[in-house]
Amino acid sequence: MAISSEKIFSIVSLDEKGQLTIPADYRRALSLTQDSAFVLVQIGEALVLVPYDEALAAVTSRLEAALHGAGVSVEELVKATTEARAEITREEFGDLLEDRQ
Repeated sequence: MAISSEKIFSIVSLDEKGQLTIPADYRRALSLTQDSAFVLVQIGEALVLVPYDEALAAVTSRLEAALHGAGVSVEELVKATTEARAEITREEFGDLLEDRQ
């Protein structure tokens, strides 16, 4: 179930204990309860909050093992992903700066 297309994002604030409240629309859409667990992932300046479940745990464990086996750090993976995204964008849309000149 998805949240209404009208509600793309919400702004929440930490309380005095450093806690935040997830708005009810999101809790209902994602079937979250007071016992729901989350994974916090920092990507650059962003903090991604992902509901934690057994499927995510299994995928995360496999990914961590694969990265470790390949001798690749998370930082290297994020950098490579950013570079790959830029290359795909250049291939699909050309260099927008060159096109403007």
